[in-house]
Amino acid sequence: MLGAIIGDVVGSSYEFHNVKIKDFKLFTENSCFTDDTILTCATAEWLLTKQPAEVILKKWGNKYKNRYYENGQIPPFGKGFSNWLETGVPYGAKTNGCVMRISPIGLMEKDLNIALKKAHYFTNLTHNHPESLKYVSMYIETMFLLKKNVHPNQIKKYLSSKYECDLSKSIDDIRPSYNKFYVSCKNSVPQAIVAGLDATSYEDAIRNAISLGGDSDTLACMAGGIAELRFPIPQKLQKKTLTYLDPAMRKLIFDFYQKKR
Repeated sequence: MLGAIIGDVVGSSYEFHNVKIKDFKLFTENSCFTDDTILTCATAEWLLTKQPAEVILKKWGNKYKNRYYENGQIPPFGKGFSNWLETGVPYGAKTNGCVMRISPIGLMEKDLNIALKKAHYFTNLTHNHPESLKYVSMYIETMFLLKKNVHPNQIKKYLSSKYECDLSKSIDDIRPSYNKFYVSCKNSVPQAIVAGLDATSYEDAIRNAISLGGDSDTLACMAGGIAELRFPIPQKLQKKTLTYLDPAMRKLIFDFYQKKR
């Protein structure tokens, strides 16, 4: 959870100001939490309180629906999710918003089947599309394979076969042709997984993801959620990120890890 949130905050500076290198400042005057953090918190609170998922998701969405980014230019949520807050009607999206919020399930649950069931349920509230369910499953399975200490190369081979996607390219191979603002699951989730699996440290995973360009905060959020299971998160990154969060978010993070123990 915190691994994903740190990725979001670090990536926020570069979402609309892409960098294609790994040598960049982790925190800038434009750093902030975005919808990735907001909805990751919603997932965590659902797991902790067992209140209805739709109620929790709307609670967090409505709380921040007027919090604009980039000096008031960018709305906090995409059009589909914003409409869902009003109607509660799933909108058939196959975008990465369903994956960037899901890491608390992979961290908290101990049984893969239960984790997948919960992840699918939470996804279907909004992103009720087969492709969204596919990539949510892929992400959750990655987390569980890491918890079993399966080697990253073996994970990539397994996922490539099961989910019919190419995870053989390195970040350096992917970066030159990754030249659009991809928000579809198929064009962002595999890349984020590679960023996490190829990393040599938690920070390296975040740098891998952001260096691709595109939807930087979400790529780093997804990569960070994976990297949290591979590496310790440096204390300086944890402490700095927490300063960008609201008190309720900080308390929820504390409560989540207390429960997870």
